[in-house]
Amino acid sequence: MTSTDEAQRADAFAARVEAFLAERYPPRPRTLEHGWGDDSLVGAAFRESHDEVEDLRRARAHQRELFDAGLAWLGGPREYGGAGLGPAERRAFAQVASRYEVPDVNGLLVGQEILAPAVLAHGTDEQRARLLPALWSGDLVGCQLFSEPGAGSDLASLRTRAEKVDDGWVVNGQKVWSSGAHLSQVGELLARTDPDPESRSRGLTMFVLDMAAPGVVVRPLRQMTGTAHFCEVFLDDVFLPDSAVLGEVGAGWAVANVSLSSERDNFGDESADLFVRLFDRLVLLAHEVGADTDATVRDRLADAYIREAITELLPQSLAAGGGPVAGVGPSLVKLFATDANRRLAQTALDLIGPSLVTDTGAWGTFAWSRVLLGLHATRIAGGTDEIQRNIIAERALGLPREPRPAARG
Repeated sequence: MTSTDEAQRADAFAARVEAFLAERYPPRPRTLEHGWGDDSLVGAAFRESHDEVEDLRRARAHQRELFDAGLAWLGGPREYGGAGLGPAERRAFAQVASRYEVPDVNGLLVGQEILAPAVLAHGTDEQRARLLPALWSGDLVGCQLFSEPGAGSDLASLRTRAEKVDDGWVVNGQKVWSSGAHLSQVGELLARTDPDPESRSRGLTMFVLDMAAPGVVVRPLRQMTGTAHFCEVFLDDVFLPDSAVLGEVGAGWAVANVSLSSERDNFGDESADLFVRLFDRLVLLAHEVGADTDATVRDRLADAYIREAITELLPQSLAAGGGPVAGVGPSLVKLFATDANRRLAQTALDLIGPSLVTDTGAWGTFAWSRVLLGLHATRIAGGTDEIQRNIIAERALGLPREPRPAARG
């Protein structure tokens, strides 16, 4: 297919999306209004909701309409409810959707962008048919159960145990930093099935957990952003049938890497909505404080624009390049995207100074505090920046492995 054909196809798809959304939602204002004072710079992951249950209900209803119209899982295979479309259509959808006041679907993204890729890559036919359409239609909300109090960056040292019994598995342990677990119906659970701590990643198995199963206790954690989006999850003699195993027993590390790679790659996806129209708001802020004519500030605004454009194009460009660099593409995307947002937020801080942390009522100032507080989470999610640099060094550059800590009993 020629580039002209691809562009025409994307334009036709954009017109279809435009018609669908225009029938259901009001357009966003073409100019950013001065009515600030809310959390409009951040998506649901960092926004303090007055009614998160209602927010999720609206997101799920919107997702169901998208799914029924063939507009939900744009890149997914048709046999599981996807549209089988390419990057051009996905970009077109994001561009059109940004012009309408659509519900924030951030609360569904863990299930769709972390759990669903693992199910597609490693699930049985039954698991794919049952889980993929449900996750992408919003019928199921998913969460990730990987990190533990003593196993974050060194995930292979996790201690949650799944012990084999005659008709399944019994799981005991604790997970933490599980986004949206208190609102989820299913969880992607990584547990140790080989009791030998020396087995590390070789002794892990992935499971699909029913979050309503007896013995599962979820406790939201209050964060410095004021939200309680992350949770700790306790597992006390939780029974899982053999059909809950995702992939092969003992091969959970490979399944986890599919999820983690997708999570990292998603940092370059504008539809993720962790932050909302940051560059537009930064330009408006510079104008409001009278700094948009300053040569240094204008250079920083240009730099922010360039980095935003690169972030959008980077995943596809790296994938097309092939070789070892493509293999670490998600890590490169995550590092670049989080650094781009950090630089942009630093420019905002330099423009408004202490007003960022003192709510004086001045337009466009205190709202940036949520961005700065939320940035720390993005540097941890999907693996810390340090872990991403190790992955790039070892897998793409061929440098020696970093010494690993001794296994714990």
